[in-house]
Amino acid sequence: MHPSETFPDTEIDTPTSNPEADNITLDDETKNGSMTEPESIGSVKIIRCKKREYGADCMGRCAEEAGISCQGGRRHPYKDNVKPGLLGQCRSVGVISSCWYYYKNGDVCRFVGGAPVLCRYEGGNP
Repeated sequence: MHPSETFPDTEIDTPTSNPEADNITLDDETKNGSMTEPESIGSVKIIRCKKREYGADCMGRCAEEAGISCQGGRRHPYKDNVKPGLLGQCRSVGVISSCWYYYKNGDVCRFVGGAPVLCRYEGGNP
């Protein structure tokens, strides 16, 4: 007879070699953090600059306070007739960061690495 046929599937005999094993507590492990949930991977950082800080000052704040590298100003990605925008905020979620530029015509464009640039067109259609 095969060993798996000895006991029906619903009856499993698991003798305990150490009867005190059922009484083990994890107090020591939980106090030092080994049994706690791991810390979240990555975090959210948002730097919103005041209008007087737009551009180079905001670039410095992003770098110093959040470790995000952004240019102080950028050309509009879709409108050639608009003056370059100034950096107004930066964000990072984990390892992905974005730079937000504000243009004089009211447009706001978000640059995220190599992803397509997203703009909110307050200054008319693209």
